[in-house]
Amino acid sequence: AIDAEPARLAAEVRAKRDKLIAATDWWALGDRSITDAQTAYRLALRNVPAQAGFPSSITWPTAP
Repeated sequence: AIDAEPARLAAEVRAKRDKLIAATDWWALGDRSITDAQTAYRLALRNVPAQAGFPSSITWPTAP
């Protein structure tokens, strides 16, 4: 049988990541200036699945 646990965990991590990105979407609205720190944070969130320990060991970036 195929172990579904890694796929389930990966989906949970991606869902958390997506919520964190969505919570910062307002930073990038056209009438605002997004800071370098905000841009770096959003990029780090997008790169979470590329981390070596994904999905079981995640280093979450710190929001600016």
